[in-house]
Amino acid sequence: MPKTILVTGGAGYVGNVLVRALLSKGYKVRILDKLIFTETSLNDIKDRIELIKEDIRNVNPKILDNVWAIIHLAGFATEPTSQYNPRLTDLVNHIATERLARMAKASGIERFIFASSCSVYFTYDTPLLPPLYKESDRVNSISPYSLSKRAAEEALLELYDSHFSPVIFRKGTIYGLSPRMRYDLVLNSFVKDAFYCRRLTVNAGGQIYRPLVDIQDIIWSYIQALEMPLDKIGGKIFNVCNENWNIGELANRVKKNLKEEKNIDVEVNIQPVGIARNYQADNALFKEVFRFTPSRSLKDAILDIFSHLENNPHQDLSSPIFYNDLWYKKIFETNQLNKTI
Repeated sequence: MPKTILVTGGAGYVGNVLVRALLSKGYKVRILDKLIFTETSLNDIKDRIELIKEDIRNVNPKILDNVWAIIHLAGFATEPTSQYNPRLTDLVNHIATERLARMAKASGIERFIFASSCSVYFTYDTPLLPPLYKESDRVNSISPYSLSKRAAEEALLELYDSHFSPVIFRKGTIYGLSPRMRYDLVLNSFVKDAFYCRRLTVNAGGQIYRPLVDIQDIIWSYIQALEMPLDKIGGKIFNVCNENWNIGELANRVKKNLKEEKNIDVEVNIQPVGIARNYQADNALFKEVFRFTPSRSLKDAILDIFSHLENNPHQDLSSPIFYNDLWYKKIFETNQLNKTI
């Protein structure tokens, strides 16, 4: 009998790609999602999934009936979003995660895979060239978002024992195509601006760093975390990223690839240096334990997104639904998060 995987946030940017991959692997998929970004991106697979529209803060324990494993993606996913309501960010990203984990443990669900973030490594005294942070390094998170993720990690690790084995993925900034597309993520944004404006605006003097991960590789990682022996990965944190990129160099790579492959000229506009998140992550442990090698090159992903834009010229990319911060700002301003659904 196929195993049932509960994917919280399954209608989101990553969730949309993940649930399709799970279905192709023969798993049954149950999605828990408040559907803040609507459910239209799931229309083509709605007859193959169980979709539960519910708030992660108020989960009914019955949602865990017959669930074999949980991949917990739900939550606020950006730093600026967390600034709108830090208390709500903690309730969603930390408190709701701990509550769900306790219910999972009580239900006998051992495998709980949590989407954390490499942003926990950023602090105000980070040097211009940040160190490669290892999972074992001291963390001094400073923003509501990264604090909420770190608190959730600590809660999960406190629950770890022979009957409950959380796996924590500190993900880099994701890029690549999804049915619920985001153009506020750095590489996606660069390719979109290259297509429409032929101009890339790079903040903070182009000097900041980010660990990046291809959406196809993060999906592979989640599936591996379902299929690997728990004694190899349970109770551990992994930095999940392909490579650390200087943002100025990343913009120039987009420019170079599009000139070579599409023969278009893109201007790179470097803005003055200012305070910005800046961090790098060491992925050596992840590569060793998961035997990870990237599934495709950065150029492949760039051209994939560019071709998608070429093939869908009538998309209204000015809509805030493509940009998490703008969409959540609209949601917060209308108080929709606290309305009954």
